[in-house]
This record gives sequence, C-alpha cells and structure tokens, in this order.
Amino acid sequence: MTTARTKTANVCATIYEGKFDINFDCVGVLDCRYALCHAMPPDGNDPCCYHDYGTCISPHAKLAAIESLRNRLSKEKKDIEENFDA
Repeated sequence: MTTARTKTANVCATIYEGKFDINFDCVGVLDCRYALCHAMPPDGNDPCCYHDYGTCISPHAKLAAIESLRNRLSKEKKDIEENFDA
C-alpha cells in the first residue's frame, strides 16, 4: 500500500540584524511529494537524490515551501492588520 506523499521541504527563513537566511530541511522520502529515489515509489530504504546531509536541495520542493511560507505570512499579516484596526 502506497502512502500519500503530501509534504514539501521544511523551511526556516529569518531576517536577523538585517541579514537574510533561509534553510530547507528534508521531510523524508515517504512524506515528501518531491522525493526522487533510485527506486520509485520510495519505500523508505533508499535516500532521496535531493537529500544533502539533512538539507533539501530540490528546486521544486524549495519553491513549494517558499510559496507555503508566503501564504502563511500573508495570512499572519492580514490577522495583525485586522486586530490593529479593531
């Protein structure tokens, strides 16, 4: 039975003292929808080709993670603005 691979890379973005930093971490081949292994579909025994010492280097997973982060930040901004105006 194949499980639904619905996650994308974990993303951590910060601006600290004016310096921007962004990191993408692997969520595991059985969960990631962008996982690419030598044997597909992944069974959990083979590492993802995009896994680099815990970091995800898949451009597609990175773009999806950034889009998800952007959507969450937009929602948070809207919530703050609504509470500020109240």
